[in-house]
Amino acid sequence: MAKGRIQTILDAERAFWTIVFSADKRIGERGVLLPRRFNSVAKIRRFLKKSMTGCLANRVIGNLSLRRIRGRLAIPVGDGIGHAPLVKTQVLDQSKKRATIAVWFAFDRSDRFFRVYKLRKIAGRGWIVVGRHPLDYPFNPKGRIRRVVAGCCNTCGKAVNRIAR
Repeated sequence: MAKGRIQTILDAERAFWTIVFSADKRIGERGVLLPRRFNSVAKIRRFLKKSMTGCLANRVIGNLSLRRIRGRLAIPVGDGIGHAPLVKTQVLDQSKKRATIAVWFAFDRSDRFFRVYKLRKIAGRGWIVVGRHPLDYPFNPKGRIRRVVAGCCNTCGKAVNRIAR
């Protein structure tokens, strides 16, 4: 598997934690202030769009649960240990400009989980993450019709009915 696709997936996973761990000044239980580098939603979106689409970046921004404290952008007080180490990858589907890759992550042997990533190659930029799905990715039994969205969300792409093979 090409290292560029895996690096894109790792960059997308690290981007969220880069923003979370950059927050430095805690204001009681109200939140932790983000630094100047991430002091607006537009700056955060621009940072995230280096490795993912705009709609996926908006979903990540929603997961940050941003708030304003004293006029500055902040995230809630919490703890995190960072992105999980990548254990294994498997290509589910690929073409010249698109790929669907299952990636297993694990902090330890008992705590394994996987995500399915849809990647697209953009001329001049390389690979970007178009979609990130949990375990319930639409794996349907053979011959059943499923609704597949070409893109990261319903607003990005058209829904297409396909028969699972």
